[in-house]
Amino acid sequence: FRTHLEDALSLGQPLLIEDVGEELDPALDNVLEKNFIKSGSSLKVKVGDKECDVMSGFRMYITTKLPNPAYTPEISARTSIIDFTVTMKGLEEQLLGRVILTEKA
Repeated sequence: FRTHLEDALSLGQPLLIEDVGEELDPALDNVLEKNFIKSGSSLKVKVGDKECDVMSGFRMYITTKLPNPAYTPEISARTSIIDFTVTMKGLEEQLLGRVILTEKA
């Protein structure tokens, strides 16, 4: 996991971390908090005990299979949480929208 994180940071590639629980690995703290160290014209971040270069294209996506995760306020403040849960009401609204578009045409 850490080698993938270090590679993504240094190459400016997106990183997908799947199936996390309600607790995140402490190695992610400096990345989530954007505790970057300016070294000349480049940025570095400390991951565990190593310093890694941070390239501009780096993005990190974290997914969970938990139906209603209760993340700590610290994690909620450092991340953008998007709920992709599908509900019956949401599906009904989508279907109604499609029906209306079809009837208008």
